[in-house]
Amino acid sequence: MSIFQKRELSTGGGTEPTPPRAAVCFTTSAMTRRAADWLARLGGCRPLGILSDHGEDVIWQCEAENVDLLLLETDFSPAAEDTKDVSARCDIAIEVRRRLPECKVYLACEDGCPEKLPALDKAVELALIDGYCVGSITPQQMRTWLNEAAEAMHRRESRRDWTCRQDVLSDE
Repeated sequence: MSIFQKRELSTGGGTEPTPPRAAVCFTTSAMTRRAADWLARLGGCRPLGILSDHGEDVIWQCEAENVDLLLLETDFSPAAEDTKDVSARCDIAIEVRRRLPECKVYLACEDGCPEKLPALDKAVELALIDGYCVGSITPQQMRTWLNEAAEAMHRRESRRDWTCRQDVLSDE
C-alpha cells in the first residue's frame, strides 16, 4: 500500500462527479493553512495546503496528489526571496503542467505593484499560467477557476475512458 494514493476517479455510474483537487501554496505556512481552510468552506473542491513553497516540493506534492488546480502566492516585497516572484512561480507552473498537463495554475498577487502587471499579463499570454488575481480573491473568482479546473479534469477523464474503450475494442 502506498502512503500517497492517487485519487479514485469517478466511474460515472450515477455517482456525483469527483470535485477537483485544489492545492494552495502561499508564502507562509499560516497563510497556506488559511487559504486551504477558506477553500474548504467555499466548497466545490478538495483543498490541499502545500506548506513548503520550495519549487521542487510544490511540484512533487502536486504530482503525488494529482491536483487539478494550483494556486500560488507571489511576493513582490523587497525582502522577499527570488523564489516568490513571477518568474520563479512560472517556473513551478511550467514543471507542474509538464507533469500534469490539465492542471490549471493561477497566481495570487498582492495589491499595489502595478509594475508587475506586464509580467503577469505576458505569463498568461504565453500560457505559462492560466490567470492571476491582484488583491483579494473573491469567492466568485475562485469558483470560476474551480469550474475551469473541473472542466479540464472531466475532459481528461473522458479521454482516458475513450482510450480504455479503444483498447478493449482492439483486443476483441
